[in-house]
Amino acid sequence: MRMDLDIQPSLDALAGLNDQIEDSLAERGVDAERIVHVRLIIEELACNAISHGGCVASGQPLNLRLAVDEAALVLELRECGQAFDPVAAATPALEEDIASRPVGGLGLFLVQQLADALDYRREGDANVVRVTLFNPFAPTPENLP
Repeated sequence: MRMDLDIQPSLDALAGLNDQIEDSLAERGVDAERIVHVRLIIEELACNAISHGGCVASGQPLNLRLAVDEAALVLELRECGQAFDPVAAATPALEEDIASRPVGGLGLFLVQQLADALDYRREGDANVVRVTLFNPFAPTPENLP
């Protein structure tokens, strides 16, 4: 399965995109937990691009490519905001009291934890983030321990 989708940089458009992707993945038998991971990853990366990265000002749509096969689910988000490498984002101070901890960074930390592989590159004026999740399909009963 392959999808190549452009969306306007708005939170409303993002919600519709996530619903569409969830339905498509579920129809193809992708594991429900992996679908939740995909939703969270897309929401976090795209929300950051829309809210903090300057995508709205650029007027350019976000592009999401998704490919799924037996081995992996790969999603790639391309957006024309200011350069930002989520792979290099600092780990939040999780040991600090929540009241004294700086705001921000937890969503990207979650993306880093959920992804089996996370890559970033800058292509011209675009940030390109690639996230890979291995073994996206639910095990069949005969393959369970």
